[in-house]
Amino acid sequence: MTSTMQRMRRLVGSGMLLGLLALPSMAHAADGLPHEFQGANLVKGQQYYTDLKCAACHAERMMGSTSAMYTRPDRKVHNPKQLLAFTQMCVTQLNHDLFPEEVKDIAAYLNQTYYKFK
Repeated sequence: MTSTMQRMRRLVGSGMLLGLLALPSMAHAADGLPHEFQGANLVKGQQYYTDLKCAACHAERMMGSTSAMYTRPDRKVHNPKQLLAFTQMCVTQLNHDLFPEEVKDIAAYLNQTYYKFK
């Protein structure tokens, strides 16, 4: 038996495979999200946010607080369009090579986590 087949058997036996199969539907669960974020993949958005070290950069700018950039009273983002624009601005300034869909994924993740625009 190949190692791939053995891993699949372990996943099936542990019930993890069912959880993994459910991920795509959860990733695109856009119920209640603004139309700007419809079709966004929230799981990928979180992964891009982590991989690109967005939290570390924002914490550095906000004296150690990762969430302060998004939750401060004088924040600059007040609607979904601005959130997409600011996310794109960060991506562009830092020379990250992302597709528009990936930027939307990040913005949708930020909306779900911090902004809560409807």
